[in-house]
Amino acid sequence: MNLTNTLTKNWSLLLLRGVIAILFGLITWFAPEASLQVMLLVFAGYFLFDGLLRVWVAITSKKSNPFWMLLLIGGLLSIIAAFVTLLAPNLTALLLLYYVAAWAIAIGVVEIFLAQKLRNEISNEWILIISGFISIIFGLYLVFNPGAGILTLLWLVAAYAIVFGALIVGLALKLKKLNQSR
Repeated sequence: MNLTNTLTKNWSLLLLRGVIAILFGLITWFAPEASLQVMLLVFAGYFLFDGLLRVWVAITSKKSNPFWMLLLIGGLLSIIAAFVTLLAPNLTALLLLYYVAAWAIAIGVVEIFLAQKLRNEISNEWILIISGFISIIFGLYLVFNPGAGILTLLWLVAAYAIVFGALIVGLALKLKKLNQSR
């Protein structure tokens, strides 16, 4: 049995996972003013559910799936993320915010540096400079406005969860068709 067989056999679990991701995204998108603690609990719950499903699929397909170890590692990482989020929700939210802020600032600095280097090779390097400044401004906004920054990140997570969930649902339905045709 290969990975395709494992996935087609478990298409309904993928469908459930996708639907839960979409529901999580919709709840987060339409109720951003809800307590961040509740949102982090839902996030931790999703991590835990996702991790347990991955571990279960890895263990049940161990003999026939050469990639079972990757599924197991992904599942364990999701479970660890769930417990970190449950044990330190405020810290988790703040660290995530500062991580994204540091990334945006670093990317902005790199873009401005690259634009300076490109000045001799291309015209309109100012586009890259503006992009760099926007990244830096966004990062600084997150650092100096953590409350609003967390709300922005919640909206981004919601959009990601909806798109991710829709793609997983699409994959699950494709796998269902493949399973039925066998």
